[in-house]
Amino acid sequence: MPNDVLVNGGARLRAIRKERGYTQERLAELTKLSTRHIAGIEKGEANPSFEVLYTIITALGTSFDAIFNPADEQSEREIQEIAGLYRACPEQVRRLILASIRAMSYELMDTIIKE
Repeated sequence: MPNDVLVNGGARLRAIRKERGYTQERLAELTKLSTRHIAGIEKGEANPSFEVLYTIITALGTSFDAIFNPADEQSEREIQEIAGLYRACPEQVRRLILASIRAMSYELMDTIIKE
């Protein structure tokens, strides 16, 4: 009997695959895995290796965190938007963005905790 981690992770992979408009066959082509193996993972019947999981996640353009620690839909969209904006910037700008976000986060968290 599949365990909850495999079932939930597989269901999340299936949902992301469908969001991307991929069939199991197309994902199999992209990952060089069999359609049967993809189906087994999505059903929670197969326990993929780290390498296989990495291959699938990379092909779907998502992250391990999105699979195993999914935020609500709105938060996930916002995180993906922020990540896309960050990736589009040159390295020097990325360092500035990261430093700014850290400073704002620490300041806001301190403000909220003090209230």
